[in-house]
Amino acid sequence: MAVVEIASEIRWQGHRFEVPLERILLTEKWGYDAVFTPEGFGAECLIPAGYLAGHVRHMTIGTRILQVSGRPPSIANASFQALNHLTGGNRIIAGLGSGTPMQAEGFEGQPWGNPVKRMRDYVAMLRQGFAGEPFDHQGEVWSAPYRGPGNKAIPPQKNALDIISPIPIMIAAAHPQMISLAAEISEGWFPPSWAPSCLPYYRPMLEKGFAKAGNGKSMKDFKIWVQLDSIVDDDVRKAMRPFKEYTVSWAYLQKEIMEARGYGWLAEKLMDMTEAGKTEQKMHAGENALDDKHWEEAINAVPDEYIDEGWLVGPVERMREKIKPWLDCGVTGLIIRQGAPFDFERIDENLEMYRMIAEEAGKEPRNS
Repeated sequence: MAVVEIASEIRWQGHRFEVPLERILLTEKWGYDAVFTPEGFGAECLIPAGYLAGHVRHMTIGTRILQVSGRPPSIANASFQALNHLTGGNRIIAGLGSGTPMQAEGFEGQPWGNPVKRMRDYVAMLRQGFAGEPFDHQGEVWSAPYRGPGNKAIPPQKNALDIISPIPIMIAAAHPQMISLAAEISEGWFPPSWAPSCLPYYRPMLEKGFAKAGNGKSMKDFKIWVQLDSIVDDDVRKAMRPFKEYTVSWAYLQKEIMEARGYGWLAEKLMDMTEAGKTEQKMHAGENALDDKHWEEAINAVPDEYIDEGWLVGPVERMREKIKPWLDCGVTGLIIRQGAPFDFERIDENLEMYRMIAEEAGKEPRNS
C-alpha cells in the first residue's frame, strides 16, 4: 500500500456555521495529517483556519478553497502569511479555486471573465508575496500597483511580515485547461471528484502542465488531494441516494469526471436531462431541480456501481474494504468528508469511521 496523507474538512453546507472541534482534535490524535476549511455560498475559509491555528498542534491547515474572484491576492497573501506565523511555519496550504459564475457575479459582484487568466495572475502575485517581494504584476485580471487612470504613481508595496517558511499553493480544477495550469504553476491539485481508476485519464493533462513549467517538474513533485465523501448507514441503497442526487444536480461540473471513469454515456444523458447545468442554478435559487417525473428518471439513470466506486457508503466495516483501493490509487492525499451534499442541517458524524480510515492508512496515534 502506498503512503497516503489523510485529512478531514469542515462542512460548508450548514446554515449555521460550526467548527466540529471534537472531531478535528480526535483526528489529530488518531494521526491525520491535515484539516481543510471550505468556502462557498456563505461559508468563508480564512476565519475558521485562524480558529484552528489556535487549537491544532500537529496537522497542516489548508483552505479548500479560497475563491480567487473575491479577494485581491495581496490581501490573501497577508492572511496566509499571518496563518503561517500563528502556526510556526510549514503548516499552511494555500488552496485556491475559481468558484462559480453564480458566486462571482451573483454574490461577489465580479465578472466571471476568464478563470484561467485570473488564476495565473493570482498565483503570480501570491508567489511575489510569499517570497517577500513587492507586488509588481500587471496582469489581465489582477494587477498591482494600480497604474490606471488617476493613479498616484505609487511604487510597488510589499507585506512587512518576515518570511518564515514556504507556503505551497494548490489549485482546484475541473476542466483540462485549468488542470494543466495547476500542474504548471502550483504545488498540487484538488480535483472536484474522484474514483480510484481516474489517474491515467488525467495524467496527460498534468504532464502537459509539467512540460510547460520546465525544470524537470513531474508527478513526484506534485500533490493530489482528493475528496472522499461518505455516509454511514446500514442501508447501503439509502446511503447512495444523496450522492445520486448530487451527481444529477451537478452534472455539468461532474462531466469530466464521469468521462474519466468510463461513464461518458451517463454524462451525455444527464447533461441532456439537466440542460447542461441548469439544475445547479435552480437549486441555488431555491427551486426544484427538475419536475418529479424527470428527477426520478435522472436519479435512476445513475448506476449503483458509479456511486459505490466514487463514495464510501454503508456500515463502517463495509467501508474498511472499500477504502483500500483509494489508499493505493496514485494520489498523495485523501480528504475524508461525511454527510449528504445537500443536507443543510447539523449532522451527527460517525467518529468511528474516521478512526477506521486512520487505521487502514497506517497512521500512528499521537500522544499529545
